[in-house]
Amino acid sequence: MVTIYDISKITGYSPATVTRVINGSGMVSDETRERILSAAEITGFLTKKTPFERAIPTNKLIGVIVENESFTNGLEHPLFGGILNCFREQAEKNGFDLMYLSKRLNSKMNSYIDLCKLRNVDGILILNSIYEDPEVQKLAASGIPCVSSNEFIPGICTVVSENTAGAKKAVQYLIEKGHRKIGYIGGPFQIKSPASIERCEGYKQALKGVGIRMPASWIEKTEYWELDSGIKAAESLFTHNPDLTAVFCASDTIAAGAMQYLQHQGKRIPDDVSIIGFDDSLISACCVPPITTFRQDREKIAVTCAGKLIDAINGNNAYDIVRIPVQFIERESVRDISQ
Repeated sequence: MVTIYDISKITGYSPATVTRVINGSGMVSDETRERILSAAEITGFLTKKTPFERAIPTNKLIGVIVENESFTNGLEHPLFGGILNCFREQAEKNGFDLMYLSKRLNSKMNSYIDLCKLRNVDGILILNSIYEDPEVQKLAASGIPCVSSNEFIPGICTVVSENTAGAKKAVQYLIEKGHRKIGYIGGPFQIKSPASIERCEGYKQALKGVGIRMPASWIEKTEYWELDSGIKAAESLFTHNPDLTAVFCASDTIAAGAMQYLQHQGKRIPDDVSIIGFDDSLISACCVPPITTFRQDREKIAVTCAGKLIDAINGNNAYDIVRIPVQFIERESVRDISQ
């Protein structure tokens, strides 16, 4: 039986290049493509087909959408990168390969549906997409099995963390430590991508539960889920509320930005201001002091996404929202002022 490695030896190209050509993915020269495809046909690895048909892979394939507003790859994201690693393992156990789908290919904008048809994709994992992208909405209505790990998309199963319960526990912990003036810095408030909104709801529930009246100025939101945005939001929050003793942030990256701002203002963490984040990303452990946070269960999210998507591919599609519990990680960024 002829393999990718046989084609590699015959043509002199690497197995990775041969795979890209056979799957029709990646950028190679016309000469390289024709040489590899000709060798594949001569050896019987590929039967004689039209140029369009022979670019279609014959293996089972799951497409992955992970992009941000700049159309750049989001694999460095502390949550989505971890989910993807675990998801890949589950997909491979079930005989699926993964392929990243990007609407920007060869400097041209493409439709996700066209890319799926071209690559003969069996299903889609939507890790992160452009918010309210009409192409994703079309994908959801196309009949191609999909699962989302972030954005709530009508007709698509979504697997997310228990945002509200985790946030409520964070603020209750601050209250137990004696804090009564507690701010909240959230990410962008987006209805269909509601992590920031849900964590804000948990924050409000905790304050209301003990009768703490919260002025509107205690809540600040960022433009992006980034360090610089956290710095700017913290500046605004503490300019308007210099007497806050604690702040709960919707992500560790935002929390690190808030910490950086406060430390530049001469504030000591946690002596002057206590901070709690969310995600348990690497940055939370590397800050000085390390940030108390909540760990999102990347493995369970990934395993659940894989199971739901493979079920849908096999014809057992179920539209539901699955929430995965988070784990409290106590570190050194909160001071007990109750005594």
